[in-house]
Amino acid sequence: TLFLSEDFGLSDVEAGTIYGAWGALITVFGLFTGTIIDKLGVAKCLRIGFILSFVTRVMLFMCTSKFVLLFCTLVSLPLANCLGIPVLTIGLRRYTNNENRGFAFGVFYVVMNVGALIAGPLVDMLTRYYNNNGGGSEEGADMNDAAGDYVDDAITTMAEAWTMTSNRGIILSGVIANFVAVFVAFSVREIKVDSNAHVPSATEDDDMGNGSSIVDDDDSLMADSLNSKTKKTVSTFQPIQGDTLNILSETIKTPNFRRFLLVVLLTLNVRMIFRHLDGTLPKYMIREFGENTPKGAVYSINPALIIILVPIITAATSSVDPLVMIHYGTYVSALSVFFLVVSTSLPSCILFVITLSIGEAIWSPRLYDYTTTVAPEGREGTYMALSSAPLFLAKLPVGVISGVLLQKYCPETLEEGEERHSKTMWLIIGLMSISSPLLITFFWSYISGGERGIGHSNPATRISNGERIMRDDDDMYFQNEEDDDDSYQHRPLATK
Repeated sequence: TLFLSEDFGLSDVEAGTIYGAWGALITVFGLFTGTIIDKLGVAKCLRIGFILSFVTRVMLFMCTSKFVLLFCTLVSLPLANCLGIPVLTIGLRRYTNNENRGFAFGVFYVVMNVGALIAGPLVDMLTRYYNNNGGGSEEGADMNDAAGDYVDDAITTMAEAWTMTSNRGIILSGVIANFVAVFVAFSVREIKVDSNAHVPSATEDDDMGNGSSIVDDDDSLMADSLNSKTKKTVSTFQPIQGDTLNILSETIKTPNFRRFLLVVLLTLNVRMIFRHLDGTLPKYMIREFGENTPKGAVYSINPALIIILVPIITAATSSVDPLVMIHYGTYVSALSVFFLVVSTSLPSCILFVITLSIGEAIWSPRLYDYTTTVAPEGREGTYMALSSAPLFLAKLPVGVISGVLLQKYCPETLEEGEERHSKTMWLIIGLMSISSPLLITFFWSYISGGERGIGHSNPATRISNGERIMRDDDDMYFQNEEDDDDSYQHRPLATK
C-alpha cells in the first residue's frame, strides 16, 4: 500500500481496496487453476508461475501508468501467485512421507521467512537513503503528481517522470530473487514418495550391508533387497486426468472436505492479522512515530522468530494433531493485537509482532500440513482451490477495512485540534481476530471428527487411538472396538 500511495498518489481507501482485491483475486484465480494443477502436475505449474511472476515484477518496477499498475496487480500477479505457494505445498506432500512431512513443512515455512527477514532491514535502508537524498522532498512529490497525471490519462508507455524510489528498489530486489526461482523451478521433477514407506537410514544401510554376523552371499542378497525397497519408495508421479466438473463435484461431496472447509472459514479472521501486519502497521508506524521509524526492523522480528521457533516447535510437536496446534496457536496470534490497544508506542509494536510470531510458529505451518494431508492424492490442487474460496469473502473487505480504519482513526494529516485514535482502530481489529479461536472451540466436536491419515504415522498407535486405518490391498479398515468412546472427537483438548 505504501507503493500505491507514495508512488501513485492513491488514498488509503483506494490503496487498501487494490491491496485487498489483489489478495481476493489470488483466490478467484486459484478456483480455476486448482484442477489445472492436478492435470499438469507440480513441475510444469511451478515453471509457468515463476516465469509469469518474473515478467510481472519487471513491469511493476518500470511502470508509471495506472493501467499497467492495475493490470499487473489485479491480473498477472495474482495469477502467478496462485501457481506459487499452493503448488509448492503440493510438491512437499509428494516429496515426503508420514515420518518427515510435519518437519518438512516446518522447514518450508522457515525458508519462506528468510526472504522476509532480509527484506526488513532492506526496507529501512532504502527508506533512509531516499529520504536523505530528496526522495521525500517537494521535488519527489512533484514527480508523484506528474505520475498521477499520466495515471489519469491512462498512458501505458514509459513516461519521462519515472524515478527510482525506495519502493521501486524493494520491487527490484524481488525481481532478482524471482529470476533465481525460475532456474530452480526447472530442476523440479514430477515424482512422489510412498507416504507409508520407511526410508532406511545410513546406519541401517551400513548394518544391513556390513553386518559381521551374516555371510557374504546373504549379505549381498539382503543389501540388494534393501536397495530395491528403497528405490520403490520414490516413483514417477502421473497426474490424474478427469473432467473438471466431475473433479469438483466429487470433492465437494466428501465429508472430510466439508470439515476442512469449516476449519478454513473459522481461521479467516485470525489470518487477516497478517494482512494488517503488511498493509496497516507500516502506515500506522510512519504516522505515529515519523517517516524514519524502523518499520522494517520491527517487521523483520516476525521472520526472525519464525526461523528460530518453527523447527523447534514442529520437531517437538510432530506427534500432536495439526488441529490441536491450530486451535491453541490461533489464540496466541489473536491476543497479540491487544498490545496496540493498550499503548501507542514502539515497544507495543514490538510486543505485538513477537506475540503474533509465537502464535504463527505454533499453528500456521501445521495448517499447511493439515491442508495437504486431508486431501486425496492427485486432488490436492482442487482441494486447495476450493478451500480458498472463502478467502475471497475476507481478503477484499480487509483491504477496504484497513483503508477506512486508517483514514478515520489514523489519518496522514491532522487539522488543527484533531488527534488520532489509533487504539480504537486496533481494538476493532483485535475483536475481529479473537473470534476465530473462540469459534474453533465452539465447533471443536465437529471439526475434529472424520478420517484423516495424519498425526501418528505408526498404524498401531493410530489404531489404539481409535483412528480408522485403511489397508492397501482392499477397502476394509481396522478399527478399535471402542471407537465410539475413544475417537478423536471425544478426547480432551490436550496434547500428549
